[in-house]
Amino acid sequence: MMYKSKICGITAKILILITCLTFSNNPATARELIKRENDVKNVLVIYDRRNYLGFKTDEVTAISHLFYHFNVAVEEIPASYYKSGMMHKYDRTVYVGISNENLSEILLDDMAKYKNPLLFIGIGIEAFIEHNPRNGIAFAGKDLKPIKVKYKGKEFILKTERLFQKVTAEDNAGKVVSSLSDGHTLYPYIIKISNLWYVSCLDTQGVLFYILADVLHDFFEEYHDENPQIYVRIEDVHAQTSINNLCEIADYFNKEGIPYMVALIPAFYDVKTKNIYNMRDDKQFSYIIKYMQDSGGTILLHGYTHQIHEDIPGEGFEFWDGENDRPLDVDMGKWVDERINAAINECTATGIVPLAFEAPHYAISREGYKKLKMYFSTIVGHLQTSDKGYTTTAFPYRLYDSPLYNRLIPENLGYVDPEDVLYRQHILEELDKLSIVRDYTAGFYFHPYLDIDLLKDVISEIKKRDIRFLDLKQDDNWVKGENYIIRSQDGDIAIKEVKNRQESQLIPFFRKILLYLIILVLLICFRLLYIFLDRRRQSREHLFKE
Repeated sequence: MMYKSKICGITAKILILITCLTFSNNPATARELIKRENDVKNVLVIYDRRNYLGFKTDEVTAISHLFYHFNVAVEEIPASYYKSGMMHKYDRTVYVGISNENLSEILLDDMAKYKNPLLFIGIGIEAFIEHNPRNGIAFAGKDLKPIKVKYKGKEFILKTERLFQKVTAEDNAGKVVSSLSDGHTLYPYIIKISNLWYVSCLDTQGVLFYILADVLHDFFEEYHDENPQIYVRIEDVHAQTSINNLCEIADYFNKEGIPYMVALIPAFYDVKTKNIYNMRDDKQFSYIIKYMQDSGGTILLHGYTHQIHEDIPGEGFEFWDGENDRPLDVDMGKWVDERINAAINECTATGIVPLAFEAPHYAISREGYKKLKMYFSTIVGHLQTSDKGYTTTAFPYRLYDSPLYNRLIPENLGYVDPEDVLYRQHILEELDKLSIVRDYTAGFYFHPYLDIDLLKDVISEIKKRDIRFLDLKQDDNWVKGENYIIRSQDGDIAIKEVKNRQESQLIPFFRKILLYLIILVLLICFRLLYIFLDRRRQSREHLFKE
């Protein structure tokens, strides 16, 4: 018996050791892993269709990715696939109504019986109300011209037409969270009645989208600290960029104590001369990029060349066929591997350390995103929502752990446009809209060939507001190339050369072997325990017989 106890004790220690070794390369601690696993909310998203007729934007993807700001696992299904009782297995259910298709009786029945929070967005609410009458709420028709929206004491003008469902509610019928006006009457934009949250207008651009994003904190019951951040990105920096301009920008930010991002193109293809300008071949350019890196700048890889060259259509996109508006007709996995590794190698050869990625024009297919996820912990910019055409969505806050990325830091304020005389006003207007989101991250960009005074005008206005500039180097980031692994944390950056790629590729194999060993050891322990208990039972029976 003592022997078996020792075996079990040793086995337990082995299991703990193996578990620690298995997760030693994971940046999250065991405590964080356990916490995240315990707190995760399973979300079912049901939709009648993914986009409006004639439009490319995948509205369902845009809505669903808002949820990745929270600790969730998301599953999407078309309404036609829904089976009775399905939603009752989930912590949250979301219905997105885009067309006038009738909701099934099965779906309506389950919505009526559902006890957890239910988010209903867009068209179809009249069928739900009719099937499940609620005191004091009624459907009052549709409208195309809401002219303003109110939320948390702020009012915003809506300049374009959008379809919204008119719902009327008595004073004691739930809580109107946000309201729309058609110029005569106020109607709920978002209303909460019992466990139902109804959003009367499906919009994935601008202030209505941002209001929904903020309300989701209450829907998911995750109350994040109000910690707004903003960043400025110096865009399209390559070997033909003016060294003097880059130096002036770096000196300005250094003097002001403002961290910033640099979207670097390490190999620039000149269409006119047919030459490729590599960063390592231009010592002066390499020096100024290192100077920017050391004076508060964080380097982003902005593709390898930002171009595809003449053999494949779509000049300027690199990861998207811009000419035919579709995913590249290439082996996307191989395409990303070659270009990302070439870019990382080009940077590290000159002492440049990229910490994140920004797709040229924010354009990349879903397959490309999934491949990039293996290389980068962090991507910056908009999210391309569909493979059916080039269309992107600007989010109001950081997103985490989706099928397409590990972490997304959004850009949502636009850029400094010298052809727009009101460029500063427009950037600040977007910032005002964004500020209704309690933990927003804001971002805009500036091209280095422009007069730096245009940038200074915007920065001076931002500094008047209580917003912290984002220093990406302070975050936990990683970049995993074929030859180099880069990590940053609390401002410290470490780069490790992968000396034996073949050896590193064997790690997943050995982890599988360890997993099988764990299972085998557990089975042996259970078998020993069974034998021990059976022998003890037989011993007692024998004792009583005597």
